[in-house]
Amino acid sequence: MKELRLLQPIDPSTLEQETLRIYDVCDGCRRCFNLCPSFNTLLDRIDEYESDVARLTPADHHRVVDECYYCKLCFNHCPYTPPHQYGIDFPLLMAVWKKRLAAERGTRWRDWFLTRTDLLGRLNSAFAPLVNWGLAQGWVRGLMQSLLGVHRERQVLHYQRETFVRWWGQWVRSRKPATGKKAALFAGCLVNYQATDVGKATVQVLEKNNVHVELPDQSCCGMPTFDIGDTAAMVAAAERTVASLKPWIDQGYDVVVPTPSCSLMIKREYASLLKGDAAQRVANQTYDICEYLMKLKREGGLSTDFTRNPGRIAYQMPCHLRDQNIGFKSKELMECAGAKVELIEKCSGHDGSWSAKTEFFPLSMKIAQKVVRLVEQVPADLVASDCPLAGLQLDQAGAAAHVGGRSTRHPVQIVRDAYGLPSDPPASSVGHR
Repeated sequence: MKELRLLQPIDPSTLEQETLRIYDVCDGCRRCFNLCPSFNTLLDRIDEYESDVARLTPADHHRVVDECYYCKLCFNHCPYTPPHQYGIDFPLLMAVWKKRLAAERGTRWRDWFLTRTDLLGRLNSAFAPLVNWGLAQGWVRGLMQSLLGVHRERQVLHYQRETFVRWWGQWVRSRKPATGKKAALFAGCLVNYQATDVGKATVQVLEKNNVHVELPDQSCCGMPTFDIGDTAAMVAAAERTVASLKPWIDQGYDVVVPTPSCSLMIKREYASLLKGDAAQRVANQTYDICEYLMKLKREGGLSTDFTRNPGRIAYQMPCHLRDQNIGFKSKELMECAGAKVELIEKCSGHDGSWSAKTEFFPLSMKIAQKVVRLVEQVPADLVASDCPLAGLQLDQAGAAAHVGGRSTRHPVQIVRDAYGLPSDPPASSVGHR
């Protein structure tokens, strides 16, 4: 058994041998049979070939890889991950295969374009009213499907004319300096350009708890490029982000992240992409926002003067948060605010650009229906998810099934409201603590 490494040159023979070894173990285990489309396809094909994994065709291999959207649930689900003697890392296997297929098949212009989230964010936010109007027009979406391969029914979070970074520039001039702990906020491109209120709520709740917040230089964390095997882009994103965050770590700041995919990248992926110990030092001081707030609670620093009870909440825990193995911090935080929380541990099936593609959108919505059914079984006042894209998926899938009607919110937004702080605060507001 040879260890696979994402950044090393790929030897096709070694990769194929290791792939068959892993698939053979998966055939005998089958614990991941219902996790994602990749395992459904893999195990169905293995059954067709009477458990002879050597009969898998190149088309079979390619389909398994293309259907993987890097949720990483299989890693925590697998009983054979390192340091087990089998040493199975299925997400890494898929990432190496994506890199190989990118080299062999090339990368479609659409796939490259959809992963350039900072570029898309800057352009679309600059013309946000026009872009949002266009995305709501059937003829525009029809053109996008024909020309780009972006499914016409894929809903998109609205772009904001006032980005989070721009809002922050005004907010920081009017705030009262906090004197407690210090946090460097990594908002990420999704919060910066689209889900801006999640970033605002994060700042409000942290400052409510006397945490001094600073905003380092922001750029995409690099997670989208895993979908297309673009290792150069992954490394470049890791280098930019670590270079941006490490000076704050050196000054005694913690890194706080409101979106699970970004926090997963910083905590788990960067150290394997970069040499030296800087990435690991940053990872050691990085927290998901709810994880950080529950850390404050353990230390006696969380304000409990909540003024509104959120009621009953159906909470979908995103895959990239589950992979961090930090427990149910968001659930616990909302319960601190008085909520009764029903936990739902099912994948939404969105995964950024994967579900936007014409060939995968129907499959993504099929995955989402499992979550929607569980949400509808809870007579909840609110629906919550830490991932804004998962929230969008739940809203769209629920509407398609003619159920729901409750917009999904981030737990930090719910906690912000429970504190009685203003929703979507203007940057000129003062006295917000």
